[in-house]
Amino acid sequence: MPGTRKTGVTSRTGLRIMPLLFLLASCLGQDRGGTPPGEGRMQIGRVFSESDAAGSLEYWGVCNKEFYPDYPKLRATSDPEASAVESLRKMFSVDPKMRVSQDADGKIRMIEQDVPNDLLDVKIHHLHFPVEYHGPAIAVITILKTPEVIAFRREHNIWPVADWFPGISFPSDAFAVDKPSVYGDLHDVTVRQALDYVLETFHGFWLYENCKGPGGDRTVLIGFLENVPSAVFVQTQK
Repeated sequence: MPGTRKTGVTSRTGLRIMPLLFLLASCLGQDRGGTPPGEGRMQIGRVFSESDAAGSLEYWGVCNKEFYPDYPKLRATSDPEASAVESLRKMFSVDPKMRVSQDADGKIRMIEQDVPNDLLDVKIHHLHFPVEYHGPAIAVITILKTPEVIAFRREHNIWPVADWFPGISFPSDAFAVDKPSVYGDLHDVTVRQALDYVLETFHGFWLYENCKGPGGDRTVLIGFLENVPSAVFVQTQK
């Protein structure tokens, strides 16, 4: 019957279009991030270190085995007369979604407009930073291993799976007594507020990278890049 033939044509057309749409969606998702970690740390870290700034970076990246974490798309800039905010805006001018702003207290925010902030809005009822551990990395891990954050990641299937469990893998500088410690107790704070608390002890920026896999699964990486003396960057470039 004609009606039957029409239905069959529509179905076959749909089968041909669906893979194309899936491929298009995958390509759009891969068109974010991609700056190698060494270059990202060098370029952004230099701006923060030279101005001894503090702030945060929130963005979509590509979580793969080659670059992890990668950084947003950026271009190298060199303008000694520009402020940190101006330099970062020029650096991120190749990323149309990125907005660079500065809070009233001086913190610099680098945020892609379409990044989900649900994990950063999770409220932690009680957070204790143990004084016996040192460095910003262990402070970030302490935040991520709170029951509320673990439960949220499990409920929303936010990878990596290793972050769904309370066990802590200590970073190398956790026992470096020459580094300061983040210590104290916080009550009823969001993950964002807790990460900003780390900035009170260590200047630099915390990063919040979101990645989406081809199957729709979501990965989130939260880390910290501490400011270093400018001489370190000069020496690395030689």
